[in-house]
Amino acid sequence: MERNRKVEVIASIVLAVVALVWGTTYAVIKDTLSVVQPFSFMMFRFGFSALILSLMYLKKIKIIKGVDLKRGIIIGIFMFLAFYFLIVSIRFTTASKFSFIVGAYVLIVPFLSWIINKTKLDRYAIVGAILATIGLAFLTMEKGAVFNLWDLVAGCCSFFFAAHMIAIEKYSGDSDPILLTIIQFITTAVLFIILTGVKEGYNFTVLPEIKWTLGYLVIISTIIPFAIQNIVQRYISSTSTALILTLQSAFGSIFAVYYLDERMTKQMIIGCLLIFIAIVFQETKLKFLKR
Repeated sequence: MERNRKVEVIASIVLAVVALVWGTTYAVIKDTLSVVQPFSFMMFRFGFSALILSLMYLKKIKIIKGVDLKRGIIIGIFMFLAFYFLIVSIRFTTASKFSFIVGAYVLIVPFLSWIINKTKLDRYAIVGAILATIGLAFLTMEKGAVFNLWDLVAGCCSFFFAAHMIAIEKYSGDSDPILLTIIQFITTAVLFIILTGVKEGYNFTVLPEIKWTLGYLVIISTIIPFAIQNIVQRYISSTSTALILTLQSAFGSIFAVYYLDERMTKQMIIGCLLIFIAIVFQETKLKFLKR
């Protein structure tokens, strides 16, 4: 039991590092979208990610099973839908509202896991999710913010990110996590290739201009983090995963202070603290107080 707990702690720390990486890529993504069209950007991101990971693990692909293919495609469809709604809605809502709405998957995951995976609702998980959502509101929401129809579209993004986590939780236990990562990348890439052809047309002349930022996004922000997520969700629940990944909003805000010269307000500090308290509450279940 003690060994299992240590594995869970290590998995949680590794996932927190993933949140740190994702939190520091907002500025890179913003710069890239000023050069390349959104669907083309996603096509390049997941196309190159799928190609690189496939070449690295050719032997695994050769022995792929039908059940792994089916599971990877299901996870990949959820990934595609999440990033589709992300790209569609991000242009029509403010960055602060978008961060809050998408981060709300922390509140969706426990209930979705209960409905689909029959996971018991944990009072610590529920309280932690509510605290994290309040923390996100403090961290990201501007005074007097008004919601509109595009914010509802951003909510679809949040829902499908939650569904993506639930699908990984359901299928990662007895399938190779690397294979699942490759298949979901291929699925997402193929769907964005089709969408790009229909909506934007193919333009590969921008690749030399974005080669360094794209390389960073492919290797550091896509291949490594999503592979890690598929692996660590063998050891921690989707609820814990969602809660820990809310740290990317906190890390993103802190990074913006230093990288983009933005101002860290008292409200943002309260938001960061609430997210941290929510994670401690959920992950420890206050056992350290009982001791």
